[in-house]
Parts: sequence; structure tokens; C-alpha cells
Amino acid sequence: MVLFCSAAFGCKAQSQVSVAENVTPASSEYKTEIFNLVDPDGRQADTPAGRTLSSAFDHFLNTSGLDVQMLRKRLLSGPATQGSLWRVGDSREWLYHICQANQCNVTNVTMLYDEQSHRTAGRLLYRCAPQWLGSPSAAEKTLIETQYPIRIDADDARIFCKKK
Repeated sequence: MVLFCSAAFGCKAQSQVSVAENVTPASSEYKTEIFNLVDPDGRQADTPAGRTLSSAFDHFLNTSGLDVQMLRKRLLSGPATQGSLWRVGDSREWLYHICQANQCNVTNVTMLYDEQSHRTAGRLLYRCAPQWLGSPSAAEKTLIETQYPIRIDADDARIFCKKK
């Protein structure tokens, strides 16, 4: 907690979130699109990185309470960004973003993966409903929200968003 001014002057305490830093190396087996490491049908890529990331990805999706097979197929059907390595606090985490084909802004995942601990954390956006998975820290949430903000236009909301 950092105080920006004295409470005697009526100021309030504000927490300061640590800033994430992009430290992506020139090459790494993780510096690729996630679908090169994780198969939509649940098969694992035949590399150590593919096996560990695929297992971590399944565990991550499983915490959503939704059908993992269905999510995996939908999410791995569309475009993906290349993984980038970020220093967040004391950890170094790979940031991946994938989405459902033709519904990227309403169904997607932004996931952080620590290759040392195999921890995952991130945000699932499924049919317009966001869900934080893996208990991301405030700094991790800020990184995700900054790099991949949720933007749903009115037409997509009307067509694709889950009706209550």
C-alpha cells in the first residue's frame, strides 16, 4: 500500500499495482501461437513444451466449470497471437490470446503461463461473459486488460451474447 498524501489532509490510501514488463526473448519454444503447442482435439504437441502447456491449458479451462472439450475446440478454431514473455512482479509469464473463429470479440481466452511452475491465470470471455480463472494478481489482471481489453459491439452482443 502506498500513501500518496497524508490522511490528515483527507487523502485516501491507494494501492499501486506493479507494472508488467515485456521481456520476450528472440527465440523460445513458447514464442509461438498457442495452437502450435495445443491441439483442438485434445492431443498434445509432441514436444516437452507442448505437453506441459497443453496440460496446463486443460487445467486452466477446467476451472471455468464449462465443457473443456467444447471450449478447446471453439477457442482453438480462430486466430491467436504469438506468445510474449512478461515479467510480472517476481515471475516471468508467457501471455497468450486465442479466440473462436468469427466470434473473437465475444469468445476468447487471455492466459498467462509460467513455464517454471506451470501456473496459469487469466480471463475467459465466453459468449460475452468474462470470468477470471486461476486467481490472477492485480498486476496480471491489469496486464490482460491493457493488452486485450474487452470490446463487444452492439450487433455481436445482440447475436452472440448469452441471454439470461
